[in-house]
Amino acid sequence: MDELANVWPRGGLFAFSGVDGATCHGEPFVAAGLSDALGWRFYLKPGVMLTLTAGGVALVPRRTSYDFCLSDCWHCTVSGGAEGRVDGAFADRASLAIRVALDTADLEPQMLIEPTPTETESGWLVKGEAWWLAFARKRSGSHAQFGVAISYANADEAMSRACAARDANLDSIMRERLRFYVEATVPESLSDNARRAFYKAASIQKVNIESAQLDIPCRWTTPDRMPHRHMWMWDTAFHALGLQHLDTQVADEAMRALFVKQRADGKLLLAVQPGVPDREEEDTQPPIIAWSLCHQSERSGRTDCLQEIYPSVVRYLEWFERNRKNENGLYGWRVRVNADPIRCARGGESGMDNSPRFDHVTRMTAVDLSSYMASEYHCLAKMAHCLGKGEEVAQWRHRRNAIAERVNELLWDDEDQFYYDLNEDGEFVAVKTTAGLMPLLGEIPDRDRAEALRMHITNPKEFWSPAPLASVSMDERDFSRDMWRGPMWPNVNLLVYYGLMAYGFFQEARELGRATLREIVNWYTRTGCFYEYYDSMGTLAPPDLPRKGGVGEKGGVGFGVVADLHWTAAVYVHLTHEFG
Repeated sequence: MDELANVWPRGGLFAFSGVDGATCHGEPFVAAGLSDALGWRFYLKPGVMLTLTAGGVALVPRRTSYDFCLSDCWHCTVSGGAEGRVDGAFADRASLAIRVALDTADLEPQMLIEPTPTETESGWLVKGEAWWLAFARKRSGSHAQFGVAISYANADEAMSRACAARDANLDSIMRERLRFYVEATVPESLSDNARRAFYKAASIQKVNIESAQLDIPCRWTTPDRMPHRHMWMWDTAFHALGLQHLDTQVADEAMRALFVKQRADGKLLLAVQPGVPDREEEDTQPPIIAWSLCHQSERSGRTDCLQEIYPSVVRYLEWFERNRKNENGLYGWRVRVNADPIRCARGGESGMDNSPRFDHVTRMTAVDLSSYMASEYHCLAKMAHCLGKGEEVAQWRHRRNAIAERVNELLWDDEDQFYYDLNEDGEFVAVKTTAGLMPLLGEIPDRDRAEALRMHITNPKEFWSPAPLASVSMDERDFSRDMWRGPMWPNVNLLVYYGLMAYGFFQEARELGRATLREIVNWYTRTGCFYEYYDSMGTLAPPDLPRKGGVGEKGGVGFGVVADLHWTAAVYVHLTHEFG
């Protein structure tokens, strides 16, 4: 196991995976790795921190070549309070087992629990808002095994689970957790840190899989278990691209799960959760489902999932026709213009929440949405052809061609040689963002316009930043390091990568793909985490970037740049397989 991910994830994700057994969305047991010691911060209200110590001093991970730190199991050499090693794994959805073996005989492993717990005959308890977190320990000199468990029912159940984890056969549990990684197909071209990062990406993908439960009859995916706990639409399309390389059955289930809660009118909501009735949610998310399905089908050669999902994909695109199509024949996002709980998120439906393209509009014709629709119809035509639905192929091609014609007619600025949104008055929203590159994905530009976009992409004063691509061109007044106002987004880079490939810009596409992978590996080796987005200037650590105005808990709705985001892991897995 001397090639697995071995960097302790500072702020990174720890959880139990639906690959290994039943999960429970309504009773989360998720943690983040501490930044300065071997320990965890549990996502609970109020928060709970557990630090492993010896002699009153925190144990610190050392990162040796034979260590591994995955999102559901770990083996860490430690120093600090004492030399030794720490093994651990999630035993199930509600408990984890931790074993500490110190090299110093006169010290005993201990837990520092904050807030101070209540001591009981069997261990320790922390009571929160409708939950109980229990801690149990058995010790033999300088060796100890701990059990940590949660219950949303009562203290006795929490303590019973903690004692079971304390007494569990941890070696057996770890072998079971590691099976997923041992069986993973790793691209032969990867070595050293890039290879370790692949296993980290695989672990992020694994623990963001929830089991079937309540009204979702198959496994499904989340963006990060916490804080984005639910199933999100365009996130899932990216997740499946990575999962197809790790477990094709789970990838298929993730795509099927998207349509379990599809509304009668065809709409897919921004986010859904098991057992909870659909709320009156106005937003949807970017339509890239047919695009994702085509990539998976072309790689695997299988059509069973396409056959099942095709009618639902048609209904979902028809919803966009009825609800997001403007009078000019193109499409526009719903712009949030009223008071909204997500600060600075006027463009939330687009996925580009706080992009400057939304700053001064109330309605729009969106270049990215129109391009996504062209891409979806192009892919739907390929799906129809694959399924023997020849009479529908021409229909989808006609729709795709009509969109492309209108995008070129209305959204291309001859002076700037760039595609822009239109505002409610039909005027260009003249700020260069990666949204204006999406026509490449839809194969909309002619050769000259595609060449112009290639020049914008590779210009080191515009999008080709030190860590490309900048989400806002660096020569724009609104360029900054805040979320969608400048940072690099791996998922967008993947879309642009395929847009460049479609036009034969193979060298530029590969340079972009490899630059994306390098930046992910760079920060993984420093922090042990994959991130939601990265500093396009290549200098600031992702946790130090602002998120909708603030850094850390002052950003967004009380959290900063998300660590161990699922689609970043999926992009890493997918691109590494693209490059072999």
